Amino acid sequence: MLTANGVLPMRPETQVMVMNRPTNPVLMTTSATIADHTNVCTIGGEIDALTAPAFQKALLDSVGIGGSTVIDMTAVTFFGIAGIGALIAARDFADRRHCALCLDGSYCVTRVLEVVGLASEFDVRRSSVLLGIPPGE
Repeated sequence: MLTANGVLPMRPETQVMVMNRPTNPVLMTTSATIADHTNVCTIGGEIDALTAPAFQKALLDSVGIGGSTVIDMTAVTFFGIAGIGALIAARDFADRRHCALCLDGSYCVTRVLEVVGLASEFDVRRSSVLLGIPPGE
């Protein structure tokens, strides 16, 4: 029922949550090769439909070097469904090249992989363990 001024009254228990997202999500990538021919592809920021193509390119470039690749996604703050396709493409590319591919992700990355049933499809480990870095360093 409308009030006298033509406004629909809201119930006191009604809550509206507004989430502000940047208009241009940021994706940061770096790549390095360490002494034992392990490539480390570090990804940070948001992975969504806008950034997934750049994310996939970074992964494929790193795997394309050859050897083992560690994808360090511990600085990822948002992992949308579009990122899953990029990870699958990188895994398949690594398999065709007979290269090892390991993933270290933030909670949002590992949780999405768990929810969609793909966590067991990836070698998910702490990158510090993969790279032989002692705990606490």
